[in-house]
Amino acid sequence: MMMFGKHESKMKRVWHFLLILLVARGFAAGAATTFPITGSSRHLSEQDRKRAERLANEGLDALDQHRFADAETKLREALILVPDKATWIYNLTCALSMQGKIDGALDSLEKATDFGFTDFTHLEHDPGLSPLRETERYKKLLGRKDEIRHHAAELALEQLKAQFGPKYLYEADEDHKLIVAAYTDQATLDSLKQLLLDQAASQWEALFSHKPDEFIRIVIPTDADFRKLVTQRGVAGIYLDESRTLIARRMGQIMVHEFTHALHAADQRAVGQIHPVWLREGIASMYEAGEFEQRRLIPKDNYRLNYVQQAARHGALLPLEKLVRLTPEQFTANANLAYGESSSLLLYLYEKDLLRAFYDRFKTEYAEDPTGKIALQRTTGTTLPDLQKAWTEWMLPRTSPQLQPGFGSAILGVRFDSENDGLKISLLIPNGPAMMSGLKIGDVIVGIDGRDVRDYPSLLSILSNHNPNDLISVKYRRGNAYVTVPVILGKR
Repeated sequence: MMMFGKHESKMKRVWHFLLILLVARGFAAGAATTFPITGSSRHLSEQDRKRAERLANEGLDALDQHRFADAETKLREALILVPDKATWIYNLTCALSMQGKIDGALDSLEKATDFGFTDFTHLEHDPGLSPLRETERYKKLLGRKDEIRHHAAELALEQLKAQFGPKYLYEADEDHKLIVAAYTDQATLDSLKQLLLDQAASQWEALFSHKPDEFIRIVIPTDADFRKLVTQRGVAGIYLDESRTLIARRMGQIMVHEFTHALHAADQRAVGQIHPVWLREGIASMYEAGEFEQRRLIPKDNYRLNYVQQAARHGALLPLEKLVRLTPEQFTANANLAYGESSSLLLYLYEKDLLRAFYDRFKTEYAEDPTGKIALQRTTGTTLPDLQKAWTEWMLPRTSPQLQPGFGSAILGVRFDSENDGLKISLLIPNGPAMMSGLKIGDVIVGIDGRDVRDYPSLLSILSNHNPNDLISVKYRRGNAYVTVPVILGKR
C-alpha cells in the first residue's frame, strides 16, 4: 500500500477507488463509442447493453463506498447480461474478496483470466485482493502468467476474426503486447508493426516509465466497418482503454496520436492515476506530427499551431491556469485551441529538455495536485503566467505546418482520396510531375524519399522542405505491386 503522509487517510480511499475505476471503466482517450469485442455479448440489444453497463457502474459505486454485498449483487446482475466481460468479473472478484468469500473470489479471478484479463501489475497491487494473496491458488495463478497471456492473445485473435472475417490480416505479437487486425496487405502490416515498435521504444525512452501489461488491439478497418464502429462525425481514430482497443481509419498521424494514448494509458494504470485531459491530449498531439530520425520519433509542431498563433496575436489564448483545469467537455468544445496550446506547451518543455522532468514530477506529486499546475511551476521555476509569457515568445516565431500548399510551393500535381494504407490518387494534373513519372489514377502513395507517408499532413510536411524542380523518390502501390519512381517536383 502506498503512503501519502498527511494526506494518507483521504488518499488511501482515492487510491482504492482509482485502482478499481481504472480497471473497470477505463478512460477513452478519444471520443466515446461502442465497440463489441466479445462473441456472446455482441448481439445484445441496446437496451440490455445499457442496463448491463448501468448495473456494472452501480456495482463500482458500491465498491467505492465499501458496500461489498451490494457491489456483488449489481455485478452479478450485469454479468448475467454480459457474462464474458473480464473487467466486470475482476471487480466481482474484489467484491467477493473484501467479504471474505475467498473460494468464490478465486473462482472469479480465474474466470477473469479465462476471459482475457492480464493486467498483472494492477492485480498484484490491488488492495481489494489482499485477502487472496497468501492462498496457494493465487500463487499458482501468478505462476501461470505466460500461459494466461498466451491464452489472452489467442482469445483476442479469435474475437477479432469472428468480428471482421477472412478479408482482414491478423497478427499477434505476444512479446510486445500487440494484436493487429488490418484490412491491408502483408507489406503494409509489416510496416505498421515496425512503426509502432519504433514509436513505443522512443516514447518509453523519452517519457513513459511503464510498458503495457495487457494486449493492445490495433484495428485498421474498411471504411464501411469504421463507420459502424465509430459513429461520431469528424472522428478518424479512437483509443478505448476499457477494451485496450485502437481503431484508426488510416495510418499516419492518426495512428501515432492514438497509439500514444494507448502507451500513456498503460503508464497511468501502472501508478493508479488518471491524468488531466490537457496532458493526455497534449502528449498525443505533440507526437502526432513527429518524424522518425534513425528510428526515433521526434515530436514536432502540428497544424494546430496556426490557430494558437492567431489566438496569441489577438490576445485570445487560454490562460494556462484555466487550461490545466478544463474538463474533457470544455476541452473539446474549443478543440483547436485547447489541443494546440497543450501540445505546443509540452513541445516547449521537450525542446528545453524539461518534459521528462515535468512528467516524472507530476506523477510523483499527483496526490498533491492532479492538474499539473504545481509540477509545471516547480519544474520551470516560475509561475504559470510567466511560463505562458516565455512559451508564447518561443511559439510565435515558429513556422506552422501547412494545411494547404502555398503559392509557389513544390507540388506533385495530384489530388487524393484517402485509403487506409496511404494516399490514393483521384486526379492527375495533365503533364504534371506525377503523370510525367508514370503514376496513374488509383495508385496509392505510401512513401517519399524512403520515409513512410500515409496521410496528407505527412506529405505536406515533406514537400514543405523541398523546392520546385527538386528530385524526390515516390513509392506507391498499384494493386498488389510496389513501385518507386523519381519525380521532379512542380510549382504551384
